[in-house]
Amino acid sequence: MEKTRKRLFLAVNLAALAVILYWMREHISFAEVVGQLRALPLEGLIGALALNVAVLGVYAVRLALLLGSRRLPALAVVIIGFGMNGVLPFRLGEVAKLAYARQLFGIATPRLIAATAAEKLMDLCALLLLGFIASQFVVAPYLDRGVAIASLLVGGLVLAIAIAFLALTHWERSGRQTHSWIADAFDTLREQKDKTRVIHLASLTIVIWAITVTSIYWMFSTVFPQFSLSDAGVLTLVLALAIAIPSAPAGLGVVEAAIVAYLHQALQAEPNQALACALAFHFIVVLPQVLATAAILLATSFRRRGFKR
Repeated sequence: MEKTRKRLFLAVNLAALAVILYWMREHISFAEVVGQLRALPLEGLIGALALNVAVLGVYAVRLALLLGSRRLPALAVVIIGFGMNGVLPFRLGEVAKLAYARQLFGIATPRLIAATAAEKLMDLCALLLLGFIASQFVVAPYLDRGVAIASLLVGGLVLAIAIAFLALTHWERSGRQTHSWIADAFDTLREQKDKTRVIHLASLTIVIWAITVTSIYWMFSTVFPQFSLSDAGVLTLVLALAIAIPSAPAGLGVVEAAIVAYLHQALQAEPNQALACALAFHFIVVLPQVLATAAILLATSFRRRGFKR
């Protein structure tokens, strides 16, 4: 079953890549893209880079609160998760994050799985809210579908968590023993029921997505003056849906296609300029995460060798 699913993902990604390559052959000039890359305003690149680095810190604060851990290990785990997704296909970075968090920082896998599920739920709720807000300002043919998909995902995840809680409660009341890893996972979720903690987590989630929208607006508005804040909100939704699809490392190809498609459709942007902007934005998002992940893994490796001596 697992092999069949991987083959299906691979087939879908190869088909999407073939379509993208065909479109590029018909509409893109490599020399023109290079020229557009050189013409990109430096202030847009630096501003977007700074915002995308800053948002990692907010992710870390939220994860530390969910786990009840220190912020520095939480920051390392967040960076490793994003960084490994940047080099591994099919979003296997999420699996690698679990392994490294346990190995390097002693974070129990069940607790991190529960915290990650809570993060995904909060992010989906934020995207749903962003979709409703953006729909009031921008009319896009795929927006209603995206909001519907997000609504189904949020509702399904909430329902699954509620059913799991009820099942676990019934199991415990019957006097049966619960596997320790299941108990650890649900203990982590139970810890989030405090109202103050929920408000704090919700505030951090809002900050995360506000910074994300701002980084996209900062980057693309410096290149396309007509690019508005509402466009940034819609493009954030488009990218979130594109990245959620298991694909090549860092969503390579899918992210660029999503950005170019939106810019070309909404702003009638010239394809070469749109692709140059998409490549630059993807690069400044992914590269710091990959480099920081490599630095963390190398530093911990050298430290362990030093302890062994």
